[in-house]
Amino acid sequence: MSDTVRLAIVGTGGIAGAHLSGYRALLDAGYDRFEIVALCDVSEERRNAFAQKVQELFGWTPRHFANVEEMVSANAGVTAADICTPHAFHHTAAIPCLEGGIDVMVEKPCGITVKANDRIVEAGRRANKIVAVAEQVRRGIRARAMNWAINEAKMIGDVRLFNVEGYSHWDFNAESYQNAYAWQWRLLKLLTGGGMVFDAGAHFTDMMRHLFGDVDEVYSSMHTLQSVMIDSPELGRQPMDVEDTWFSTIKFESGLVGNYSWSFTAKGEAVANQMFYGTEGSARDRGGWMHPFQNGGDLQFPDGSARKYEEIEAEFRAQLDDATRERFFPYGVENDVALECWDFVDSVDKRRTPEIDGVVAKKAKCICLALYESSHAGKPVKVRDVFDGRVSAYQAPINDYWGI
Repeated sequence: MSDTVRLAIVGTGGIAGAHLSGYRALLDAGYDRFEIVALCDVSEERRNAFAQKVQELFGWTPRHFANVEEMVSANAGVTAADICTPHAFHHTAAIPCLEGGIDVMVEKPCGITVKANDRIVEAGRRANKIVAVAEQVRRGIRARAMNWAINEAKMIGDVRLFNVEGYSHWDFNAESYQNAYAWQWRLLKLLTGGGMVFDAGAHFTDMMRHLFGDVDEVYSSMHTLQSVMIDSPELGRQPMDVEDTWFSTIKFESGLVGNYSWSFTAKGEAVANQMFYGTEGSARDRGGWMHPFQNGGDLQFPDGSARKYEEIEAEFRAQLDDATRERFFPYGVENDVALECWDFVDSVDKRRTPEIDGVVAKKAKCICLALYESSHAGKPVKVRDVFDGRVSAYQAPINDYWGI
């Protein structure tokens, strides 16, 4: 094993705070193979505020840098970087780190487009460095238990179809929103790559692949029904141009088919529903949004009987052997964000492949991008064609703007 992994956190906005709490949870559990030694952010105000959080949680203050190039050239002793920037800057932060000899974990999605993702992965290969992706949903105790119940214990038989839908209303014109940098960048295509299909949807598609395998084809219709102006530090004043409503069908290579639809322009009664139907029963996700089974799920059977999540988790725990328990929940940690942080540090420490690397993350991301490409083209799209770069019309303006 290497010496202690010396971490930098690049981008100190909202999600970086969740990562910081995850690292603290690891220390509390007795895992101390890392130290946070540096912070990078273009905003001095955010850097200073985040440094104070590090001081409060860990008892030391890391060095500050305005960008990764400055950090790399300063020879600050950083060996691994946790990249938490907006999507458009994942590749511009990750690649200089990799070229400077620093392993990286990139927040999902790994790169704003397929080309950006490929550039990150290729930079990692050239430098012989690790590219991990911060995808947490599949890792927690509830998601692991439900994966076991569905795919190993086969509690509802073979899954044939699903319906995932969410309808509600978000008022983005509120004054509190206009001042929230953490959200405003998410509504501009050039910064985020797309709306919730690409943002929270990356969690959904990763867990769907994890549960049910690869997707063959998608069909989607997307719409922007609200009119919202965004004051972006990077792009200036811009209208929201990502989807706030979509309807889609997803066909898996296994034959499984599902409906995936959502809107935050639906005034009135809100609906949140995630149902999975098998040959022997159904599973209702307790979450109801885009993080499948992160909160567990309950089963229903044709004879009227049911099985609550608490029973499923107890059975899952009981059948775990010591090696699997330690692999899934090292040091007894069961929080999903803490586990993604552990997987990154441990992969750097032991020079192993992380559970979710840049290629695995690309496969999930291309399902999201296929939904955009389908809506853009007005016809079904094969996910493999998006993965291989044969279909990219939706992504082209993003690549052109950022010179990818």
